[in-house]
Amino acid sequence: MSSSPLTPFGEHSLTLVAAVFDNPSQAEQVAAALRHEPGLHSTVIHPGDQSVARKLEPEQHGIWRTLLRSHAVFMPAGAALGVVVALLLVAAGWPAAVESPFFAALFLALMGGFFGGMVAGLLTLRPDHAVVIRKVRAALARGGHAVVIHPMNEMRARAAMAALQRAGATPLRSF
Repeated sequence: MSSSPLTPFGEHSLTLVAAVFDNPSQAEQVAAALRHEPGLHSTVIHPGDQSVARKLEPEQHGIWRTLLRSHAVFMPAGAALGVVVALLLVAAGWPAAVESPFFAALFLALMGGFFGGMVAGLLTLRPDHAVVIRKVRAALARGGHAVVIHPMNEMRARAAMAALQRAGATPLRSF
């Protein structure tokens, strides 16, 4: 995670990597091997595990920070972009904007802020994580055992993917 206050993310690990194994001891062995790798936080989820949600998304406070930061960044940016568009429309001579430049700027700033908030919400929801989480939950329901890794950067995510492939699994990854 970047330490800049302007980054929209509040989580330490932005990527989720997982693989499903039929054999619980193989899942435990793979997770144990991955724990020795720096920057790879791995855990095993077995069917019936009561802490599935926490193991899949351990950074609940980070998700809240992402929500606050992303909205704080994208809503004002969208509003500013709306004002710029209004100024361009006035400069281009569009009759409605020329007739009422203040209301054009106000309307487009509000719309820009609204759409900035929607983008921020999408970043907070992390639909890329949802795909991996849904597949892991489906595998657990069928009796599989999941190894879940939260890599700290892109290099570690690639290392996790390679380690899972070497173990004979088909890894799943968010972006």
